[in-house]
Formats: sequence, C-alpha cells, structure tokens
Amino acid sequence: MAKSKPEKDDDGYENEFERRWLVRTIDPKVRKRPSQLFEQAYFDKTRDLRVRIIDGKKAILANKIGRGVARKEKPHPTPLSTGRFLHDSTPYVIRKRRHLIDGWEVDFFEGPLSGLVLAEFEMKSEQQIIIIPKWMKDSVEVTDTLSNRLLAHIAYDLSCEADGERRPIKDYLPKKVPSIVLTGGPCSGKTTIMALLRAEFGNLLHCVPETATIIIDSVGAKPPIDDPIAMRDFQRTIYRVQHSFEKASHRQADRDKKAALLLDRGTVDGAAYMPRGLHDLERICETTVSEEFARYDGVICLEVVPSLDVYDTDTAKHPARSETHEKAKKLGARILDVWHEHPNFHYIRAGSIEEKVSAARAALLKCIERAAKK
Repeated sequence: MAKSKPEKDDDGYENEFERRWLVRTIDPKVRKRPSQLFEQAYFDKTRDLRVRIIDGKKAILANKIGRGVARKEKPHPTPLSTGRFLHDSTPYVIRKRRHLIDGWEVDFFEGPLSGLVLAEFEMKSEQQIIIIPKWMKDSVEVTDTLSNRLLAHIAYDLSCEADGERRPIKDYLPKKVPSIVLTGGPCSGKTTIMALLRAEFGNLLHCVPETATIIIDSVGAKPPIDDPIAMRDFQRTIYRVQHSFEKASHRQADRDKKAALLLDRGTVDGAAYMPRGLHDLERICETTVSEEFARYDGVICLEVVPSLDVYDTDTAKHPARSETHEKAKKLGARILDVWHEHPNFHYIRAGSIEEKVSAARAALLKCIERAAKK
C-alpha cells in the first residue's frame, strides 16, 4: 500500500505521526514477506541526524525533530558514496530488515541487536485509532521510550562487550513499570484497601489516585448525570487526564525504581458510566478496548454488596460520590462487565475487609510476579 505524500512546512520538514511497539512474539509468516535492508548511522547523542542506506543502492541523509507521536523529518537524498562515507565514520549504527504488512513497518534487527523486533505505524493524524493486528501476538508500546538513535548507542555498547560477558538486548531496553488497576463499585472497600496496600508495599509501589475524584474534588467539576452530551465530554476529559497522570507516574516510578504502579481505577472504568459501555468508550475516546487493556498488566476488581445503612454512612464521607444505593450496585456490576475480559483479571468476592485485603494482596503480588517474567 503506497503512502500518501507527507505535507511539508516552510523549512522543508515533513510532518509525521507515528507510533511504535516492541514486539515480543510475532507470526513467523511476517518474515516471508518482501523486505528491504536498512543500514542507519547516527552522529549525535541528542539529535536524530542520520544517514540511511537502503539495500546498498541508495542513501538518504535526514534530520528529525520532536519526540513521541508527532515529529518532523527533513530527508535529503545523497550520493551513495557520500552516504557510505558518513555511515562508516560513526560507531553508532543499526542494521535491520524491514517488512511491510497492512500499513505496518516491521523491523527485524540484525548484528548486536539480533532478536529485537519493532513495529511502526504511520498515522494520518495524532487522533487516528490503531487496531493491533493479530500477528503481533505480544507487544508493548515504546513510542516515547525507544528511538532508533538510542538503539544505535545500545548496539555500540553491546559490540564493545567481550563475547563471554555479552548480555541480551532486553537488559538494555527501557523497562516498562507494570501497571495494576484496583477497581470496584462505590463502597467496595477500594479506598481502604488501596491505603493498606500502600502502607504495606510503599517501597515497591507507586500509587496513583483516582482521576475522577481529583477532578470533582479539586476542580469542582461534578458529573453532569442528567445531560448525556455533557457527560460524554466529562468522561472524555477524565480519559485524557488519566492518560497524562499515568504517563507522569510511569516516569516517576521508573526514577524511584518501583516494582509497579497501583492505580485507583483505569481508563476502562469510564465505560461503566457510558450508556453503551465499551462501545461508547471506543467511540467517544477514539481508542480500542484491546489498546486500553494493553495499558494494564493486571486488574483487581472488588465485588460490592454493602447494606443500605453501611452505604449511606460511607457516602456521607465522600462528596464525590453521587449514586444511590441501587445505582451503586448496578455500577459495580457494570464495572465488572467492562473489565472481566482483561487477560489478567482478578475478582475479589465480597467478605470482611480483612478477607478482601488478603485476597487483594495475593492478587497484587501475582500481577507483579507475572509482569516481571515478561
């Protein structure tokens, strides 16, 4: 499938919107598709100035600016002899074979990075929805954390090691701190259990508070329950703020060497507040269920069946809570419904708070252990 010609700004830079995934398991049939050999060399630790030689036949000098999804690139075709001279003048090089499939660019790296597979998708806009294909059996997004320039420096470090001391490429890659969601309906014991787990595992966990509660309590923006259009916008706002909180929390957890993030609710919780659940989440927030599930390494969901008097007493302590007792039970059921197909889902049945804490603790440790093995 041919790409449309990218737009250029006044300085000759082409706008590009691209996301990338580190692929751990891939359908072997992808490697049977036609491919091109890319040899890329980088000259600066802080700028993406590179030369690319394609199939040993042509060379392109290019400079990229920006980071993350939206970036700009200025390509400059150059004589092959000049491209080879530049390539051979720096030790920071990568070699990869690129296969095209369904609009995706799949790179299988060679040399010191052998075994590494990255899949990239170039979008028409930052808002374009991407559906992860079935041939990408196990993957994690690395758009913000793993660039080809960084890989070129990792390749150099690997090539400098003695053969007997060489470590696998995965030891050099940025590590994603696993994200674990603690969720449940109103009065399920979530706040109490979150506090107890924080107290017990504070040295291991970076705990992230509930986004909706912060927006309601601190900003004063209450859920417009009787206005469907305003409620849609409210949930979209929560979704976007949640993404920002999680990104910042990941960076902090990585700096603090934490074992995991423990989140008070995740993005999928918003679907429980939408009339058509997950369908509305995908449409309103311009995402897919599979993409949102992939954000989280585990989900711990608490059952909620409090008596009316217990619920009323607890509600009086939480100004952000607006549901009646009957609505709270229905909401708990909807939260279970939107999350239960997550591949690492743990459901904690109703019981005493001690029983719930014990079960949640066990589920949390299982999630951390499973994520560590990936």
